[in-house]
Amino acid sequence: MLSAEIAGPILKEVEERLRFLQDVGLGYLTLGRSAGTLSGGEAQRIRLATQIGSRLVGVLYILDEPSIGLHQRDNE
Repeated sequence: MLSAEIAGPILKEVEERLRFLQDVGLGYLTLGRSAGTLSGGEAQRIRLATQIGSRLVGVLYILDEPSIGLHQRDNE
């Protein structure tokens, strides 16, 4: 029972982060893929997902040229 109490919040956090990655169009990535194989756009989205997932309050994100490195279909 105690392990479920500990694992519950952790699993919820993992699910939320994976859901966000799907929402930003990265659902096709596998968890075993190394960071060095990611495109510039994929890496940029993952960094943004990490920041948004940190749940900081009162943060203003300023994105300089946010479409750089993204595939053309993602810019439309």
